[in-house]
Amino acid sequence: MGNFHYFMPTDCYFGRGCVAEHKAAMAKLGKKAMVVTGKTSAKRNGAQQDITDALDSLGIAWILFDEIEENPSIETVERAAKLAIAEGVEFFIGIGGGSPMDSSKAIATMAAHPEQGTDALWNAENKALPVVAVPTTAGTGSEVTQYAIVTLHAKRTKSSIAAHIFATVAFLDPKYMDILPARTTNNTAVDALTHLVESYLSAKATAVSREIAKQGLLLFKECMPALRERVYSPETRDKLMLMSALGGVAIAQTMTSLPHGMGYFLTYEKGLPHGMANGVLTQAYLELFPAGDENVAKVLEYLGFASTDEMGTFLDAVLEHNSVYTEADVTSYTDRFMEQKGKLATFPYPLEREDIYNMYKKSLLK
Repeated sequence: MGNFHYFMPTDCYFGRGCVAEHKAAMAKLGKKAMVVTGKTSAKRNGAQQDITDALDSLGIAWILFDEIEENPSIETVERAAKLAIAEGVEFFIGIGGGSPMDSSKAIATMAAHPEQGTDALWNAENKALPVVAVPTTAGTGSEVTQYAIVTLHAKRTKSSIAAHIFATVAFLDPKYMDILPARTTNNTAVDALTHLVESYLSAKATAVSREIAKQGLLLFKECMPALRERVYSPETRDKLMLMSALGGVAIAQTMTSLPHGMGYFLTYEKGLPHGMANGVLTQAYLELFPAGDENVAKVLEYLGFASTDEMGTFLDAVLEHNSVYTEADVTSYTDRFMEQKGKLATFPYPLEREDIYNMYKKSLLK
């Protein structure tokens, strides 16, 4: 338990009971907060009560916005921001998975620039009001990244906002995951795994970012039996929460890569959970690298896999993916992804359209 820093400006408190123990970290952030979450999970797991108890004991006023949906839309973010501006909110607390935490960053950006409306999200120079992140799943890593993803219905996909917003404070309490269903646990864990893998293999990787990713991969390996069996001890939950944070720190340095960008279409068009969408594409992603690539070999070694096939078998076992795709789907996804020059640039070798098409085909048209 305690405070730790990696290469980001977020104060992270890790351990069971950390909200009550370190609540004073919120005292400096403002006199009125907006608690940003979904309808039910933060209430069921106790996180919302812990936060509001802490705010009450600190004498900080708060309002609740509990209408964040999975894959939150820009319209929902805008509605929350208008409420925050009207209520004079000074900081935001995102409780949940990536959706509430990402939303809190976007809302905080709009609230800091009320004259800009949703345009505030697309100005890379914009700052935000302070954000507190309270993850209740181990997957997104949003508590320690500068990224926030919103759904753009007009473009039928998801997109990262241009403004880079780190949380000021993050409370990482694994007890909030103790009641998490197996399906959600596994999907979010695979999301964190893909952060670690994509960061390690990125063209933007450094010796330091790879060491962070390595430690996360080794932690993930320790959790693999629990993910296969869908039985999770408190110790496993603790490891998953720390592994997820390491994945977030890693991608904060390098960005994500192909599976994330390519997976957004599967989430939007087929309703796949984000981690599942990434995981479905991961074996083919590894096989896109030249045979014998030393970094792919190291990723497999750290995870204890003898081959990409063995990794694919593991992912098939822990994910419940049964969506059906057509040739037309694969062609559409390929054409749309080829427009994402930034994601393409994270791959360390030259890429052609055929490479992306084949990665989708291998993953989806089995």
